[in-house]
Amino acid sequence: MAQTPQQNFDAMRQDAIRRSREMQRRAVPPLPPEMPSMPPKPPAPPPKSILPDSLHISEDLHHLLTSWDGEKLALLALLYLLYKEGAETELLLAIAYIML
Repeated sequence: MAQTPQQNFDAMRQDAIRRSREMQRRAVPPLPPEMPSMPPKPPAPPPKSILPDSLHISEDLHHLLTSWDGEKLALLALLYLLYKEGAETELLLAIAYIML
């Protein structure tokens, strides 16, 4: 028995719906297996000061130097050495700008 145009259209529509659902099902990646929960890490201790205790400096300068990281301290040392060697002012200002 021959299908009517309406029945043919309904069959094609049902087939399109089935194929789109299949594509959607394949498009969603499967969920990864659950990782075992790790215990929380304890908080890291504050970094140890790189300045020796025997160095007698003011409280403000000590706080300033301990709050800076190693890169800024290296730039500060370079700035001091270049200043002592009589480097150009523009170079010293450029290094000071980098430290900011």
